[in-house]
Amino acid sequence: MRVFLVGFMGSGKTSSGRVLARLLRTLFWDLDARIEAVARMSVADIFRDHGEAAFRAIETHQLAGLARQESAVVATGGGTFVQPANRDFIRGCGRSVFLDVPWEELLRRLPGKQGDRPLFGSPEQALELWRARRPHYCQADYRVEPRPDEDAEAVAHRIALLLGGAR
Repeated sequence: MRVFLVGFMGSGKTSSGRVLARLLRTLFWDLDARIEAVARMSVADIFRDHGEAAFRAIETHQLAGLARQESAVVATGGGTFVQPANRDFIRGCGRSVFLDVPWEELLRRLPGKQGDRPLFGSPEQALELWRARRPHYCQADYRVEPRPDEDAEAVAHRIALLLGGAR
């Protein structure tokens, strides 16, 4: 089974994804980390030096490469599922899970990380981006609302139960 975690930056896709992969006894892939490894530069540097279109092209190529994995948990980037081709690809080869974290909680999690997140900008700009992306995320196969007091382990267990793959 391929599981793609989608959601806004700071929603816990990477931390929950690592635990979920362990629970499902499969590989874990962080899409942004793969991109950074291939490009040999940070996501922020790719955006700065080459622009968002170049980043999205690399992202789509790396995402397609994951189809070779029979089973994996993939933490997507915040904009991955917004791209129609990526969303269609994910629908065709796996299950998507939207980590639906309220804006106030995301804002609490993200202070000081603006430099790592090229599209964050100001909190006001990030809120507009969150509002624009949320309808796309809501098209995921499943939706999980992590509670503020829940850690990655608890969220991953809930996702595993939802997918019917807890072992």
